[in-house]
Amino acid sequence: MGPTPDRPADPGAERAPDTLVALAGTSPTPALLSALTFAPRRLVVVHGGDTAQRAAAIAGTARRLCPGIEDARLVDLGRDTYDFAAVRAGFDRMAAGLTGDWRLCYTGGTKVMSVHAVLQHARRFPGRHRWRSYLDATSESLRFTDGSLHPGGIDSSALTIDALAGLHGIELRPGDRLPEQQAWLRGRPVPLGPGDMAEARVLDLFRRRLADTPGAEVMGNRVMPDPRSPRESIGDFDLIVRYRHRVLCVEVKKDPSHILDAAGWTLTKAQRAFGGAARVLFVHTGDKGDCSIEQLATYDPELSGAPLHVRALSELERDFPTADHVVQGFFPAAAPAGNGGTGAVAPVPDGTAPATHPGPSAGPVLLLGLGGSRLSVLAAARACLPARTVMLFTRQSEKEISALDLAVRRTLFAAEAPDEFRATNRRRLASRLRHDGYPERVKFADTAVDGADAAEVAAYARAKIDQYRSEPAPVIADITTGTKAMSIGLAMAAHERGGCVTFVSPLTRRVSCHAHGDVGRHGPAAVDWRIVLRGYRVLHGPLGAEIAPEIAARQIDTELIDAAADAIGAAAGGHEVAAWVDRTVTADAPPLPQYSAPQRPTVILTVADRALGLSAPRRQRLRHFTTDGVHREQDVGAGGWAHDVFAAARILNVRCGTAGLTLALHRPGDGDPARALDLIDWFAWWHTGRPGAGDTGAPEEAITGHEDTRRPRVVSAEPGTPAFHGALAAHVTALRL
Repeated sequence: MGPTPDRPADPGAERAPDTLVALAGTSPTPALLSALTFAPRRLVVVHGGDTAQRAAAIAGTARRLCPGIEDARLVDLGRDTYDFAAVRAGFDRMAAGLTGDWRLCYTGGTKVMSVHAVLQHARRFPGRHRWRSYLDATSESLRFTDGSLHPGGIDSSALTIDALAGLHGIELRPGDRLPEQQAWLRGRPVPLGPGDMAEARVLDLFRRRLADTPGAEVMGNRVMPDPRSPRESIGDFDLIVRYRHRVLCVEVKKDPSHILDAAGWTLTKAQRAFGGAARVLFVHTGDKGDCSIEQLATYDPELSGAPLHVRALSELERDFPTADHVVQGFFPAAAPAGNGGTGAVAPVPDGTAPATHPGPSAGPVLLLGLGGSRLSVLAAARACLPARTVMLFTRQSEKEISALDLAVRRTLFAAEAPDEFRATNRRRLASRLRHDGYPERVKFADTAVDGADAAEVAAYARAKIDQYRSEPAPVIADITTGTKAMSIGLAMAAHERGGCVTFVSPLTRRVSCHAHGDVGRHGPAAVDWRIVLRGYRVLHGPLGAEIAPEIAARQIDTELIDAAADAIGAAAGGHEVAAWVDRTVTADAPPLPQYSAPQRPTVILTVADRALGLSAPRRQRLRHFTTDGVHREQDVGAGGWAHDVFAAARILNVRCGTAGLTLALHRPGDGDPARALDLIDWFAWWHTGRPGAGDTGAPEEAITGHEDTRRPRVVSAEPGTPAFHGALAAHVTALRL
C-alpha cells in the first residue's frame, strides 16, 4: 500500500498528510480502497447512525490489510446525515480533534456529508485539491477536485476475496463440492456428475488463464452461512474470480433454461456479498445462443443493462484463451473521460451567501445534476420555484432525460397557479406552458458533463450561472439528484458565486440549506407519473379483470392486491389515488416476462407525490425452467418470496427514491413470515438483533427512514380484517400527504 516502485508517489508526497478522513456510506469498498491507496498513519472513518456497522468493517479491514495504519477511529455524525446543520456540528467536533493536515475521501456518505466535508476542507486547506479525492469506479481511478488523477491508481494489492466478503459482513466457507473439485484438478480419478464436472472445468479454465496475473484470485465452491443458523447456507457460488477489487461470481448450469429463473437471485446475493461492483457470469453446457443476455432482459426487463454475462462452456474455452481476454471481457474499466485535469484550478473562495434563504420572489437560478430518481428532480423544483432552472446531465443519464424538462415546467405551473393548472385541459397544457414562458425558465445544459469530474462540473456550472443570472438574483445548487462528484462540482460553483446549496428530502419534503440549515418544507409536487413509472400504465378497475390468466395470475395473489388497493383508497382521506399496473402482467403481455412478475411491484398506487408499491407473490407458483416442456408450480420457499419482495422494493426505490414505499402483502396461512423478515433484513443490511423481529411498521419520521424505505414492509393479514385495514391505514398516514 502507498507508493511502490511500480506505483509512483503522489506529487507533493513530501507534504502529504498522514491522516485520512474517509466518509462511509452504504458501500464500504470506496473508503477501504482509499485507505489502502494512501496508507495513512491515522484513519478516521466518518459515518451516520445507520452505517455504523459498515464503518467499523472499513476500519477493521483497513488495519488488518495495511500495516502502515497505526490508528483507526470512528466518528458518528448521528442519525440525521441529510441535515446540513447536524452534519456541520458533527464535523466541527471531529475537526477540533484533528491536529495538523488531513486528506479527505468523500466518495462515501450522504451527499450532505460530502458537500459539507469538501467545502470545510477547502476553507481549511485552500488550493490543496489533491488532498480531496473521489473514487471513480467506472475508470478505476482516484480523482481530485482539480480534475487530475492520482498517478498511482487504486492500490488493491492487499485485497482478497475473503477480505471483500468480510467487509460486507459475509464470512465465506468452503462448499461441500470443493474437495471433489480440488481432487479432480490434481488429476485424481473422482466420480463427478455432469454438473460437477462442468464446474470443475470452468474452475480449471479460470485458474490456468489467470495463474500469472497480478491482482487475480480464483476460488472454488463457497457458501454464505445463514446469519440465523451459521451451519446452514443462505446461498453459494460455484466459483468466485477476483481481479483487483472487482469480483465475478460464476454459476455453472447444465441446463440453460435454469438461468432465467436464477439470474435475479444470483445477482442479489453477489452484490450482497461483494457490493455493487460485483458481476455475475452464467456458464452452461448447452450450445451458444441457448441462453443470452437478450433473453434475460426479455424474461425480466429490469435486468436490461445489469452486470450479467452468459456464455456456453465451449464458447468460454474458445473465446477467452488468455488472461487479457478474461480481464477485458469480464472486468472492463472505462478510460477516464477528458484530459485528466490540468490542476490549474483556483482555490474555492468563501462566497457570501444571502442573509436569509432566497424564496421564489427573489427569482433564484436553480442548478440541478440529473441522475437517479426523476421524482427528486420535481421535488427540488417544487421546493425552490426558481425563475430559471438549468439541469446538467452526464453521458450515462442523457438517455434518461426525455420529457423531464416538460415535467419540471408542469410542476412549476401547478405550484405557482394551482387553480389554473387544475382548470387547464391536459391536451392544451403544453401550449399553455409555452404561452406563459415556462420553456425559457427550464433548460437542459448544452452538453453532457463527466459525472465523475467535480472540476469539470464546477467549471460548467460557473459558466451557466454567469450566463443566466442577472444580479442580484441568488443562486441555488440542489444536490438531491445526480452523482456525488456532480453534487460537489455544483456546490463549489454555487459557493464561489455566493449561492446556497440545498438538499430536499423526498421522504419528509424538508429543505436543508448549507448556509441556513432547515429552511422549511415544501408542499406536494405535481408529478407526471408517466415519466416516473416507466413500464407501468394506468389501471382502470380491479387487477383481477386485467391480469393475464394463464401465467401472471398464477404468480401473483390478485385478490390480495385488489383488497389492499381498495383499503388504501378508503384510507386516503379524500386524496386522489391512481393505480398503475406493471405492463408485463396484463392480458396483452408476452408470456416470458410474466414468470418474473413477482420481482416487480404489480400495482403502484400514487397519491400526491407519493407512491405505494403493492407486491403479493404467491409462494406456490409457476417456474419457467422445464426439462420436459411442462411448466409446473413449485413452492419457492421463504427465501424466494423474500427475494421477490426485496427486488420489487429496490425497483420502486430506483423509480421514486425515498418517496416510494413497497408493501409486501402476505396471507398468514401461507408460511410463517418471520423467516422472510429475517431474509429481507439481511438483504438490506438491516439488523434487529432478534430472530423474526423484522420491522413491519411505517418508516420513521426520523431521517433513518431514507435507508428504511429500501426495505419492503410486510403486511401479514387476511383481507377485510381489522388487522389488514389497520396496517394499511398506518402506511397511508406515514406518507405525510
